Amino acid sequence: MKKTTHQRKSVLLIVSFFLFSGFAEAKMQNKDMWSFIPQLSASLKSLSVKDLTQFPLALTLETQNDYINIYQANSIKLEDDAKITDIELRVSKSSGDVAPFLSFSPDGKCTTLDDVRKHYPGVKLSDYPRGQSENEVTSYSSPPDMDGQVITFSFAVKNPDCLSKVIITAKE
Repeated sequence: MKKTTHQRKSVLLIVSFFLFSGFAEAKMQNKDMWSFIPQLSASLKSLSVKDLTQFPLALTLETQNDYINIYQANSIKLEDDAKITDIELRVSKSSGDVAPFLSFSPDGKCTTLDDVRKHYPGVKLSDYPRGQSENEVTSYSSPPDMDGQVITFSFAVKNPDCLSKVIITAKE
């Protein structure tokens, strides 16, 4: 009897560890943003609304319309003490219509344009503020890869030296 109770407690402890450590939520390595981006980028290339279980993050449906579902994922703490927040994924309801669109915000440390260029040397200016709001951004996009996927790095007017958003999608 005591042995069975001890085994149950051990199993409960192990399951609790995985649930609260985030292991069950994210099926990916969380070293830093620079390893996070290619992992998510690769998972988007064949993603559709029918196979969301293949996506490396646990998703919650936030809203939808006739054409797309919009999902959110919980924030991810990275090993370098930074965080990935505001994770949003948009997926077309019809296969082949619109490529998946993923956006997130880095948090916890300032990532500069020089940092971005060290990892993505081919980024070029793709958007700039028009003077309407401090929430506008200056964006730099990578050239499309073989699958047409583009990664865009945006810097908000209100904090122009630090990366505010990353978007991964196919070139339109």
